[in-house]
Amino acid sequence: MIKTEGLILKEQSVGENDKLVTVLTRSNGIIRCFARRAKKLISNVSSACQVMTFSRLEITERRDKYIITSAEVIKSFFEIFSDMNSLALGYYLCELSIRMIPENMPSEDHLQLLLNCLYAASEKIKPPDMIKAVFEIRIMLLDGVMPDILFCSECGAYDSENDTMHYDPIANKLFCPKCCYQKGNIRQCITVSMGCITAARYCISAHPKKILSFQLSEHSMLDFGKFAERFILARNDFYCPTLDFYKSVKNL
Repeated sequence: MIKTEGLILKEQSVGENDKLVTVLTRSNGIIRCFARRAKKLISNVSSACQVMTFSRLEITERRDKYIITSAEVIKSFFEIFSDMNSLALGYYLCELSIRMIPENMPSEDHLQLLLNCLYAASEKIKPPDMIKAVFEIRIMLLDGVMPDILFCSECGAYDSENDTMHYDPIANKLFCPKCCYQKGNIRQCITVSMGCITAARYCISAHPKKILSFQLSEHSMLDFGKFAERFILARNDFYCPTLDFYKSVKNL
């Protein structure tokens, strides 16, 4: 018997009454569990086995299958379903978590990161684009990869006179304008404001509970979102369809 807390990342129908749910647990990381009679409203596990619900779970392992035998809601992020931008973001964060978080390994830090970001989205504490970018950077940090953005990789400059820097997402290197042009890297780099770079530096070093405690201008927020997305896409060999959904909702 496994007694743990977990966030439901995905749910799939199995037959008329059951579900197969993908759960991010504290004790076992990502696991997939059968939830018997979870589609019935009178079921004692129904509400606790819905996507983006944080629940207290009792799980039994039978014949190499996990079965949820008891579930109790700790926190339901139902507010997130009232706003399409936040909802699309939630689905993207959940899919990205499924892709990146190890199975059957303790994942306390991953779980806390996702809970913090879903809470911020549901309560509209920060704009969805900021939450998305922060999550992308921090989940990569938990995977052991950090954007190399402290100094210009060539001359060591911390900032630039014209308030812009250039980031190469493939090489994961930062360049000041002078070095970027001299090295001929401008074609593969994205140009970002110092506000974006300052935000990314803060995101890397901030305490987990303070990762969203900063402000950005509208221009710098656009750069920050572009920077984080290019950083994570360049480091992984998969693509999340929910990212397209998120972008389509933004453009409505």
